[in-house]
Amino acid sequence: MRILFLSAFVFIYTFSKAQDDVNPFEKYGPPGATYTNLKDALLDAKIAYKVKIDNQIFDPKLAPKFGKLTQTQVLQLSNNSLTQLPEGFKELTNLIYFASIGNPLTSLPKDFSNLSQLTELHLHSTNLDSLTSDFVYLGKLKALEIQNNKVDTFYFPNTFGYLANLNSLLLFNTKLDTLPSSFAELKKLKSLTFAMCGLNKVPKGISKISSLEILALDNNSISELPKSIFKLKNLKYLSLQSNKLTAISDNICMLKNLELLDLRGNYFKEYDIAILKALLPKCRVLY
Repeated sequence: MRILFLSAFVFIYTFSKAQDDVNPFEKYGPPGATYTNLKDALLDAKIAYKVKIDNQIFDPKLAPKFGKLTQTQVLQLSNNSLTQLPEGFKELTNLIYFASIGNPLTSLPKDFSNLSQLTELHLHSTNLDSLTSDFVYLGKLKALEIQNNKVDTFYFPNTFGYLANLNSLLLFNTKLDTLPSSFAELKKLKSLTFAMCGLNKVPKGISKISSLEILALDNNSISELPKSIFKLKNLKYLSLQSNKLTAISDNICMLKNLELLDLRGNYFKEYDIAILKALLPKCRVLY
């Protein structure tokens, strides 16, 4: 089952990112070198548009100077043993893309919202229990991804739903608390993945995001779908893989634009699958 899920998750991720899955160091920023250590980046701070620092512990003499990278647009920090982002991080106001991978961050800076140009944010292997309340001021943020967050419960601030341009949200292996009521206000959200998030039911608010085209709720403990979910008229891809479903309401026929329904790893009988296929003649059903 684990192998099945992991391979399917790769498919979900590929499906949702097919149009945008480009190396960020090629996608963003002007052409030029990518700096791979902090010392060189600081020496060329005025032209260090792309910085990728992997598997390096920051020199304590250099870390306080991090805020000098004001021209950096693409930044990836991987496996640097950081529990907090470097002092001066809030000064990187030209950042478009930021990824922290393998750093056990316990919080984001209070002035993280200063990054007004930020379009993509990727946080992997963190220890975050929440995002800051001023996260909503990241008005240009289009994609947010949180994977392998290691705290007991993660929750979104009440203001999260007012991120005006959020297009893609992905949580993987991150135990999720209830969603704020504002979540329904994510008017531009097209792709939503809550995989391996400890869900017993579909969170309230999802059914009100009429813009959704991709919804993946894989590897949770969902045993029933709310009828309201069938109001997602624009939904093209629905993955409910590795849950505890035994039946789906006939109301699923209301999802006229559905192209793929993934039910693998649940408990459906052949007869029930046949009915689903009849109700969704234009949809591919995986089981």
